[in-house]
Amino acid sequence: MNLTVSHLDKLRLPLLHKIYKENYPSGKPKGKEEIIVIEGDKKILGAMRIKTYEECHFLTGMMIIKERRGESLGSQLLFKLNEFLSLEHCYCFCEPQLSEFYLKNDFIHIDKKNIPYVLKSKHDRYTNTGKELDILLYKKLTIRYYSRQYP
Repeated sequence: MNLTVSHLDKLRLPLLHKIYKENYPSGKPKGKEEIIVIEGDKKILGAMRIKTYEECHFLTGMMIIKERRGESLGSQLLFKLNEFLSLEHCYCFCEPQLSEFYLKNDFIHIDKKNIPYVLKSKHDRYTNTGKELDILLYKKLTIRYYSRQYP
């Protein structure tokens, strides 16, 4: 299967809403976010959502359809992340059990004191409800040398 990673055409947002409802009900794609999809045979297999602030990007969510999980599609999406960033830093909050996945895909752990104010308040809002979240950072690279290859 030939896989492609590209921006979601906004006309397809209602279709993505349906896919999210079936595969990740708590996730809600919004038109104001940049949405990147991975597709095979013109079918959306997954998506990542990126919000851009003045000084950074924030990976607000990522989803792979249930029947295709475990096939490295999430890693293939993140492998292309660099191509879709206009700013140097992209932050991500994730549950601790997901940190290993992001660390394998070029993110690093950082301390809360090192994130922009706009994200500190967001992190506080999430964690004040008792939710534990790790803070991760992806730094945009100008040149990538990797042993792993994705189409």
